[in-house]
Amino acid sequence: MVSERKLPKLIILTPIVTIFAFAIVMIYLVITSQYNNFKKESAQLEAEYIDRQKQLLREENEKIHAYINYHRNLYKDQNSDEVKKRLLDWIESVRYGLNGYVWVHDTNHRLLAHPFRQESIGNDDTNNTDATGALIFQQFIKTALQDPRGGFVEYYWARPLFGAPAKKIGFLKLEPEYGWVIGTGVYVDDIYAQIEEKKSQMESHIDSFVHLILLTALALTAIFGIISYLQSKRILQTITTYKDQVAANERSLKELNASLNKRIQQALKEAKEKEKALLHQSRLAQMGEMLSLIAHQWRQPLSEILGIFMELETAADFGKADKKYIEKSAKEGDRLICYMSKTIDNFRNFFKPEHSKSTFEIKKACQDAINLAKSSLKNEKIAINLHVKEDGKVLGYPLAFSQVILNLLLNAKDALVQKRPKNPQIDIEIYKKTKIYLYKLQTMAEELIKVFMIGFLNHMSALKKALEPDLGYICQK
Repeated sequence: MVSERKLPKLIILTPIVTIFAFAIVMIYLVITSQYNNFKKESAQLEAEYIDRQKQLLREENEKIHAYINYHRNLYKDQNSDEVKKRLLDWIESVRYGLNGYVWVHDTNHRLLAHPFRQESIGNDDTNNTDATGALIFQQFIKTALQDPRGGFVEYYWARPLFGAPAKKIGFLKLEPEYGWVIGTGVYVDDIYAQIEEKKSQMESHIDSFVHLILLTALALTAIFGIISYLQSKRILQTITTYKDQVAANERSLKELNASLNKRIQQALKEAKEKEKALLHQSRLAQMGEMLSLIAHQWRQPLSEILGIFMELETAADFGKADKKYIEKSAKEGDRLICYMSKTIDNFRNFFKPEHSKSTFEIKKACQDAINLAKSSLKNEKIAINLHVKEDGKVLGYPLAFSQVILNLLLNAKDALVQKRPKNPQIDIEIYKKTKIYLYKLQTMAEELIKVFMIGFLNHMSALKKALEPDLGYICQK
């Protein structure tokens, strides 16, 4: 834990130290990156420069061949031996690069031209070797004969006028008409001397860049350090001001807390009253729905009872209301009153809460819901059909399941009443597929599907409670 006394120093020093640390890390990464790039570029430069030197060797050799072809055609009427001698003398005079020269052998390893081996002109070099003991002249001839385009050979040979052997790259190509093997070469030391010069120039540029980066980083670090110090001082002053404000606010809060408990109690009381009002409204809505269903169920029996009384009155007027007729009418009225009483019991039992699961038949649960909604649907002239292809038993809450089906039927009824399709009807189909019971409610109107799905989603929670978690119930068009 940082003490309050050390907090001002910590606020001032932390950003400054962070800036310096960040600057050091960035400088290190930049310098490391530059020197790693230098190594990669150096290796690439070396490979490219050697390839370029080889290409120059090939080009110099091609120039010799072009010169020979040109003069051969130019002096084709002259003595061939004289033309060859003039060509060989010219070849010995050719120079390129630092220590580049041209030599010529025939295919029998006999030396025909060499600016620095005049004493060996005409000698057989078959068994001559380089500084490592390799039979390089045999390799020269073999390389030239294998590929008409020519080829490269690495060997060790003495420098002109120095005598010290050094590694050399040679390019050999056959002049087929004269049977000459023309060679051009370059000393690897000369290549690397030029490469090192290029590397030195690159390194000098990188050093200058690194020095510039260091100076820039140090200058920016100093600037940002000063800015950070000034900003930290301002932040510290702001914190002090806020500290005073917090102390004042704490005093205000203490005063506010004294009356806060009373406000909370008042708010809880109002919330409970609102909750009671909402619960009361919900119960009234449920009661209204139940009364609506009971009214539809009672309308027909009441009409029949009214008809019985009217028949009794008519019979009395005409003197036909004997004891037998009255008893018959009383039995019929008693039957209707029992039916109405049974309807009340059905509704009371239907909406009772269930506390335990039981095994029930899907068909019966659906039929219970249909019986309650049948009169309401009939009143709106909506036909309802139950198709049972294969019934099944499930473990769950039968009344809760029936209530869900009843709600879906009422939603479907409301949609049909609103849309008013021709010959409205609701079909319920029960069938079994891969151990999952599917309930398919289908109406004649296409627009019903959207409203029906909304009703299904509204009652999903009740459906989940009614059935086991491993059973799925799907409503489809």
